[in-house]
Amino acid sequence: MILNDLHIHSTHSLDGSNSIFEICEQAIALGMTHIAVTDHVEWLPDGAHQRPNFDRYFEEMRTCQRRYAARGLTLLTGLELGNPHEHRAEIDAILSNYAFDVVIGSIHWLNGRNIHYPHVFDGHDQYDLYALYFDAIAQVAASVDCGIVAHFDRIFWPGSTRFGPPELNRIEAAVRRAMHAVVEHGCVLELNTRFLTHTPNWNNSLLQVLRWYREEGGRFVAVNSDAHRVTEIGRNRHIGEELVIAAGCAPYAWDVCTEAVTISAMEEMVR
Repeated sequence: MILNDLHIHSTHSLDGSNSIFEICEQAIALGMTHIAVTDHVEWLPDGAHQRPNFDRYFEEMRTCQRRYAARGLTLLTGLELGNPHEHRAEIDAILSNYAFDVVIGSIHWLNGRNIHYPHVFDGHDQYDLYALYFDAIAQVAASVDCGIVAHFDRIFWPGSTRFGPPELNRIEAAVRRAMHAVVEHGCVLELNTRFLTHTPNWNNSLLQVLRWYREEGGRFVAVNSDAHRVTEIGRNRHIGEELVIAAGCAPYAWDVCTEAVTISAMEEMVR
């Protein structure tokens, strides 16, 4: 059973619903051992900039780290960077001024449109837009100092809603380039569990992407909830774990991969 969730949002994000204290209590109740609170740093197409008040964020994090360590929970600092390859100077300044345990790179915008909604495809061939999304993922992995590259599946949500599950053979080259970039630049791919039970179901498509990731040299996959409320922490993790193992990879575990074992021991996990 996966006991890590390294992609969780608190009220330090505009779309987060719960405090860090509440998140920790839920993680303890679920038997989690390691979680990361990764609030949004986002540049909107209209020029607005969303980011936490980092002083307040770190103050609350330090208090919770002290309180919950005695109860067996490791609380990690983090942030999720939206389209960070397009804002390198600002990102570099944030990462040089603050020390985060977990840095996630995500794509949330294409052509100035939010990729969570079907209108992102308006005026575009669906496969051209899929390829553009994976090209952007490759740019994030290649140019930004992030440890996790998030939700490769996200573009399939509005796409499958409008067009049905994708024919992945039509974008294999773009997907493989992205997976290769993730591996080449030392990042970990995230399998986001948010939509693993969504209809229409595209889990077979996700499994194929994970297999290509493995073929490009990927070994570990971070199975994360992207929770914006405490009831979502750890959601669908059993489905995510099954997909990762079926692809020949191993779920990324913070305590195993960064604290407890050698590289040779980690490699043994995915043989």
